[in-house]
Amino acid sequence: MTKYIIVFYIVSQLFAAQSYKILGIFPSADRANYQTYRGLFRELAQRNNHVTLITHFQMPNPPVNYHEVLLSDKQDNKGLSFESVIVNEVSRVPFETLVSTKEGNDDCKTLMNNHEVLHMIRTQPKYSVIIVESYNSDCALALAANLSSPYIAFNPQSIHPWHFSRLGIHFNSAYVPQSLLPFGKQPWFFDRVKSFILYHVANWVYYIGSQVTDHVYLYKYLGDNLPTLESIASNASLVFVNTHKSVFGGVARADNVVDIGGIHIRPPKSIPTQIERFINEAENGVIYINLGSTVKDFTLPKDKLTELISTFRKLQLRILWKWDGDSVENLPRNVMTMKWFPQYDILKHDNVKAFISHGGILSCIEALDAGVPMVAIPLFGEQYGNSAALVDAGIASIVTYENLKHELLLDAIDEVLDQRWQQQAKLVSRMWHDRPMTALETATYWIEYVARYNGTPDMGAPSVKVPWYQQLQLDVLAFIFIVFYIVMYAFYKVLKVCCCCCCQTEPPVERISRERTTRRVKFE
Repeated sequence: MTKYIIVFYIVSQLFAAQSYKILGIFPSADRANYQTYRGLFRELAQRNNHVTLITHFQMPNPPVNYHEVLLSDKQDNKGLSFESVIVNEVSRVPFETLVSTKEGNDDCKTLMNNHEVLHMIRTQPKYSVIIVESYNSDCALALAANLSSPYIAFNPQSIHPWHFSRLGIHFNSAYVPQSLLPFGKQPWFFDRVKSFILYHVANWVYYIGSQVTDHVYLYKYLGDNLPTLESIASNASLVFVNTHKSVFGGVARADNVVDIGGIHIRPPKSIPTQIERFINEAENGVIYINLGSTVKDFTLPKDKLTELISTFRKLQLRILWKWDGDSVENLPRNVMTMKWFPQYDILKHDNVKAFISHGGILSCIEALDAGVPMVAIPLFGEQYGNSAALVDAGIASIVTYENLKHELLLDAIDEVLDQRWQQQAKLVSRMWHDRPMTALETATYWIEYVARYNGTPDMGAPSVKVPWYQQLQLDVLAFIFIVFYIVMYAFYKVLKVCCCCCCQTEPPVERISRERTTRRVKFE
């Protein structure tokens, strides 16, 4: 009996040794972001960790070890209108960056005014690791740094321009794409010009609109000795990014940047009977269309709606259309509309041939996972960069909202329905899945790695702590130029002296004769 007690004690100690105290700080009220990270925190709690999550959303049937700090009990789901779409990059990028930082400012105020958060600041509880949402504000990172625990930045989207310098990524508009622009990895000359200018504009707007504004506000809660938010962000142990190198790769990054694209994916479920019958009975296949939840479908201008309906009427395939408005007039018989569809489950069906999407990161990931080519109609923000990445991978075609005409849309649909595109989508999907660990296993491993070793001091890019002139090696180039100038100047002087000496080394007889001739001429 004593032997079994000893074994039970050893096993219990092993499990206790692997248990960590984990805090998540996710102040954004964006439900799509919540869908990205909720499965991660459920998994962490189920792995015997003690998990606390600061969020706007309540988890259904949470694990025993899971505790929530709710920032609000209701979310604003008003959404945007299609009239908000700005088609010109030069005006769109600064405006959308400013709007995004304004949302981050509001999230920061909501976070810091929560009484449980204020209690944490006063009591300074210790955590093994803190996971922090970081894409449009660094406010939550400042809270994590104040709690004196190693922290991981969690970006639910792709890398934004203001993340490059803190991650040690050297921006070059010739080959480094931006998430806010549709140019991809091979932009032409004027695209590179716009990319270069808008990169610096976006960084300046983010710095003023987010970092300076939040920093002034945080003094009140975190004290006058608060470091700059950029330095706090640069000191993150890891940065989780919701992408994967099989599609979004090609840019050099430090080892502390970890891809977790697909972390929200779960096994597909059975499709509701009515929808499944509609798909199965489609002799030529099905196209699924969903332009996102941020922009309300019923605000779609009448002329654009007419173009979509004209397109669907000319197709021999069946259409599943996520439409949150009233019933559509003159809807073709091959179209089924609903306010909600189980998107991922539908995309995994073998008879679904194409996906017409706004290019949101979760939709792109689900299309990649299912191996379904996409026709992208990007509307806002990182949807442009996501769509461009899929175009570079050869599995998407872009139709701009400005040029949403049935002729162009039909051409794009015919393109992605081609057998070569279908095969390429399956190939890229296999590459997307071909990883040593799943996205969820990868994130869980690295979170526990940071907890075990109290951070990752040697995995970050050294360049983030190096002055800009050293990064560009301007001091080295200046030194080489000065040395080269001195050497060339000395060589010039030596050469000049040698030439003068050669000119003066004439025979004495000839020199005396020339001098006499000169005096005679002067005398005459």
